[in-house]
Amino acid sequence: MIMTPGAYLKCRRTAHGLAIEDVVGALATDPKIAWQDRADWIKRIEADVVPVSWSTIVALHQLYPFSMDVLEQLALIALGADVPAPRLCRICGLGGAAPLRPLWIPPWGWAQRDLCIPCRIDF
Repeated sequence: MIMTPGAYLKCRRTAHGLAIEDVVGALATDPKIAWQDRADWIKRIEADVVPVSWSTIVALHQLYPFSMDVLEQLALIALGADVPAPRLCRICGLGGAAPLRPLWIPPWGWAQRDLCIPCRIDF
C-alpha cells in the first residue's frame, strides 16, 4: 500500500516523538488561529482532507525531519502521476539509504518489505 502525503507527515511526526499538541504549540499562524482549530487543521492535513501549503511544509520540516523528495513523490502519486512509489517503513517512514542514527541503534535495513530493522526491534 502506498503511503499518502498526510500519512507520511504523521508517520515522521510520531517517529520523532511529537504529539499533535507539540506541533500546534510550535506553529505560529498569521492571522492567529485558536489552538484547537490549529490542532484540527494539522489532523486534517495528516488525514489528507486538506492540502498542505508550502509554508506549512517548511514550518513542519523545521519541527521534525522528513524527506521533501519523498513528500513530493507521494504528492505526485496522489495526484495520479505515474511515478514509482518510494519504499518506506510503515512505522517510522524512513526509506532508501540508511539514515544517520546513533551508534547504539541497531543497523538500518529492511526486516520486511515495509518494516525497517530498528522498528521491528523497537515494536
